[in-house]
Amino acid sequence: MVVNEEWFRGSLHELSREDCLELLAGKVVGRVCYVDDDGPVVIPVNYVVDQGGVLFRTSPQGLMAAHVRDGPVAFQVDEVDEVTESGWSVLLRGEAAFEQPKAAGWDNGPRPSPWAQGSRNLLVRITPRVITGRRLLPG
Repeated sequence: MVVNEEWFRGSLHELSREDCLELLAGKVVGRVCYVDDDGPVVIPVNYVVDQGGVLFRTSPQGLMAAHVRDGPVAFQVDEVDEVTESGWSVLLRGEAAFEQPKAAGWDNGPRPSPWAQGSRNLLVRITPRVITGRRLLPG
């Protein structure tokens, strides 16, 4: 990742798609946002970056599975340093789809391992339409 030397303290800058994907790959927990009958819902999940998108696992009987299939979703990851008043945020917006573990190459490469208890054997892939990010330099 390249830091532009023209940045100055407390300034907010847009990140490139490549920088966003690099930051996403460096974390393991993000937030999935979808809409149910009562409005927007945001749920933390652990995930992996795969083929330019995000993979996570959930329960096939859960509310998230009922609302994200083949629908629009958002996924956000960020890092904040309250002491220096700096940080970054990446927002991925796209479609969620269910995948069979074999079709997703379950045995090839890293796969998300849920932290939460219970059966979380439904693999969900978010394919981005848009990836945006911002970085705030220390204030």
